[in-house]
Amino acid sequence: MILRVLFALVSLAILGALLYFQDSDSNSGETASTDMGAAEPGFAAVRAQLVETGPDGIALYRLDAERIEQPQPQGTIFLTDPKLNYQPEAGNQWTLTAQHGQMPEDARTADLNGNVHAEGLPGGSDSVMRLDTDQLHLDMTQQLATSASNVRVEWGGNRLSGHGMRADLKNYCLQLASKVRGVLLH
Repeated sequence: MILRVLFALVSLAILGALLYFQDSDSNSGETASTDMGAAEPGFAAVRAQLVETGPDGIALYRLDAERIEQPQPQGTIFLTDPKLNYQPEAGNQWTLTAQHGQMPEDARTADLNGNVHAEGLPGGSDSVMRLDTDQLHLDMTQQLATSASNVRVEWGGNRLSGHGMRADLKNYCLQLASKVRGVLLH
């Protein structure tokens, strides 16, 4: 009887030790795979182009940049000297340039900074519209451009300036928020 109890205790001790070592091996394996994932590099490209197509297969935008960099996988994409050719719909083409920019991984929006310049031909117009500002946020899925900075607008001989802007590219509506000044010819 003593031998049976001793055998049972030794068996339990061996089983406990095996479970302990198996658990510590699986944890170190998880740590190693986690460390490897964290050390996984992103990408950088010089004089590169990104193209995003819409559901119809037609290019929604083409982004050319001197440098496109995503330091971490699933992270922010950083842009140097970006030029964005954006066409939310046929006949509504916009070209935006800046010194710097960034996009989230899904590339549905763009934040442009430093001498931002945008040119486009709004639907129903025969005059090119030009926008200049220091910073611009473009939501390409909502077709909405916004800025919290000073903005200059030139369009068909009209000149406006103001602080803050909301441009609805889908509905051809431009709003300046405050300190609006300008000359309207029509």
